[in-house]
Amino acid sequence: MAIDSHVHVWRAHPDFPRLTSTIVSPHTAVPAELLDQYLDDHQIDRAVLVQPVYPGEDNGYVADCAADRPERFAAVCVVDPRSADAADKLSYWVHERGCRGLRLRPKVSAEHEIFGAEATFPLWKRAGDLRAVVSVLCGFEHLPTVRKMALRFPGTSIVVDHLAHPDFTANTPADRFEPLLSLADCANVTLKVSGYYYYSETPWPYPDCQPLFRTLLERFDAGRLMWGSDFPHVVLKTTYARVFRALEDTWPGLSKEDREKIFDGNARRLYWW
Repeated sequence: MAIDSHVHVWRAHPDFPRLTSTIVSPHTAVPAELLDQYLDDHQIDRAVLVQPVYPGEDNGYVADCAADRPERFAAVCVVDPRSADAADKLSYWVHERGCRGLRLRPKVSAEHEIFGAEATFPLWKRAGDLRAVVSVLCGFEHLPTVRKMALRFPGTSIVVDHLAHPDFTANTPADRFEPLLSLADCANVTLKVSGYYYYSETPWPYPDCQPLFRTLLERFDAGRLMWGSDFPHVVLKTTYARVFRALEDTWPGLSKEDREKIFDGNARRLYWW
């Protein structure tokens, strides 16, 4: 059994203006049927559909895909945290449309300033009440706020996408990963080990990532790490098979129990309760 905890699918969005902001153009549809082929080819049973940037708050496609095939897909929606009724919008997408998570995106300029602001506290609390997992697309500069929110809302499950895009450049200090590692004592935070090509300075199999991956396993334990492919972006950077193997190549001694947690059990616990 395996679950891909981070994939994107969408209808075509020909009017989306900022083509340089993404690896795969939103002008071309990436349907769930295409994702199915990759999942089947690699014997992956389920996937978490994370709402992409392009449609804004129109989560209809990912919600419909998950509602049609709940045994295959779970949906993570987006609501604008700047909206006064953001918490009620989240309730709609969870109760009426079946979404299992909320994505906040401080890495997107429009959401940067509001991230962690007191005005968003009702949204964070509502997510916990609804058992909606809060996925955070962020950089290392946002991790102190992630920690603050994790401690303020211990009943809200939080997932950090793509390890918050760590910096692997040669001239950074040895403790450069500490903001990420400091989340280890927040029991409600899980890290999504995905998107290697966003931050690695070396080609596949990303050898510069391996020391960090091993440290994460030591500090967080396998119970708070999840594998994700970042489909479809991954297919223009490397191959789906390679990222599926990347963790196993990094952790050759990974026990069967730990592997089950990282590749299946943790995502199942968070999204298919």
